[in-house]
Formats: sequence, structure tokens, C-alpha cells
Amino acid sequence: MTVGWAPTVGTLRPMQSLINTAAGPLHWRDYGGSGDTIVLIHGLGGSLANWEATGPRLAKHAHVIALDLPGFGLSPPGPDWSLQTQVNAIRAFAAEFADSTTLLGNSLGGLVAEMIAGRYPETVDNLVLVSPATPPRLGDPRIHWPTARRLVIQATPGLGVLTSRYLLNRYTSEELVKLTLASVAYKPSRIPVDMIESFVALAERRRKFPWAEQAVPLTASSIGALFRRPRDFVDTIRKIKAPTLVIHGIEDQIVSPTAVEWLCSLRPDWDLIQLEDTGHTPQLDAPVRLVKTIVPWLSPRLRTKITA
Repeated sequence: MTVGWAPTVGTLRPMQSLINTAAGPLHWRDYGGSGDTIVLIHGLGGSLANWEATGPRLAKHAHVIALDLPGFGLSPPGPDWSLQTQVNAIRAFAAEFADSTTLLGNSLGGLVAEMIAGRYPETVDNLVLVSPATPPRLGDPRIHWPTARRLVIQATPGLGVLTSRYLLNRYTSEELVKLTLASVAYKPSRIPVDMIESFVALAERRRKFPWAEQAVPLTASSIGALFRRPRDFVDTIRKIKAPTLVIHGIEDQIVSPTAVEWLCSLRPDWDLIQLEDTGHTPQLDAPVRLVKTIVPWLSPRLRTKITA
């Protein structure tokens, strides 16, 4: 399955490579562990590096792997930027390791995990959604409007790509990383320096990719297209059979708590845990608390019982 070792980026762990799947080559990392498999799925504009503080801790309880979605991190893009392409990639990646797995997704990763669990329930044992991308609710007083306007621009066909091009030309890689972390992490100062350095090194490398200015806006457009079909979204959520845990940072500026509460109202059988003092990406600024939240819920639901 391995087609060659990828160069280490910054301070990233060296256990990473390209894997050939039915959906094409994907950059991935194996955090080790044994027993059931957990697949970590990053959000829009992210990479598997986002799980650097979380993966090793979860690997004490299961076999943990992560991937760069097509066109993100060090994975080459797929045939298009649709959500279905992301779904196909994750399914093909997970199938290399097990017939069914636990999916743990953040933001876009949570949305795509929901789509897989709803459409292909036999492939998902458990679902853990961390601040999953969710359609906004009209009249929501908790929407962070500066961020909402930026997301709308980002998802607007044509305008989104122009904005992405402008940002790449206007800012250094370090400046772009700092701007991004200020938006997704409630307290960026809690993120280790070596992790931030790895993000900057990856951003610098991605500048040279011909698809760098397309990945975020064109994928955002696909998300927006789904959100404009609320019945399709609701139908997907109602078809999910896997036990599901939703974790949401109360200070999230990307996905409003109102939207997440509405999502969980569609499925009263789901468990919702709201974390204080963290935002859209608790795996970055609150990884210890995130793992301590996930493990007690997930461990009894794993087929293979692992002790730390």
C-alpha cells in the first residue's frame, strides 16, 4: 500500500507516507496502537498535522490513523472538489485497514463523516464529531458575523478563488497560519511552538502546489451547495445508525452553538458535550481535555478492549 516515504515537514512525526487507494494516492500517518481502527479527519484548510497532539493519546486505546484529504496537506487533489470526492477518499482509505472503523472528524471532516455514516452505515462503527460543519440557523443571535461574512465570500464561486489568490500573494506563510489559528483556535497561545512551526513549513510548501488557491474556496462552495439543500442534509443525519458523540467548543466562531444544538435535536439519541474555554478546534488548543472527553464515551463501544 505504501508508494514511498514523504519528506518530513517541519517537526512532523516521520511515520507518514503516501498510500495508494481505490480513490487515488493519499498522504497519511499511523499513530500506532492496536485493536479497533479510528480514522482522524481534519477540517477545511487543515491537514493531518492538526491531530499531532491528539493522535498519540488516542493510540493508547485503539489503532489510530489520519489522512490528508484530497488536495489538502500533502495529498494530491482528486478529480474535483466535491464532498463526494472526499467521501470516496475516506472510504477507500479506511478500507485499507478494516471493513468498518470509527470516524473522528472535525468541521468539514465531521460533515464528511456524517455523509459516510448516513450513506454507508455498514462501514462505520462509531462516530465522533468535533465542531462538525452544520448549516447555520436563520436569526441565530450567536453567529459570529465577521467570520460568517468571510465564509460566505470564501464559498462564492469565482470570488472565493480570487480571495484565496489575494491572501497567498498578500501574506507570508507565517502570517497566514497566525490568521487561521486566530479564527479556529480560541486560545492560539496554548498551541505548542513546534506544532505552529510545522504548520508554517507545510503552508510554505503548499504555496508551490498548482491547486493551492483552489482547495479551500472550491471545497467551501461544495459545502455551501449542500447547505442550500437542507432536506438532503437532514435526510443524511436521520439515516445514521452508528452511536454518535458530538463535541463542541462553546467559543466556536465558525459553527455556532445554536447550529450544533439544532443538529443534535434531529437525533435525540446522540450525545452532545459542550466544552468551555475552547473553540472550533479543541484538538489544537485543548487536546488533553478533548481526549479525556472522547475516551470514556468511546472505550465501551470499541469491539476490542484496550487498556492504557
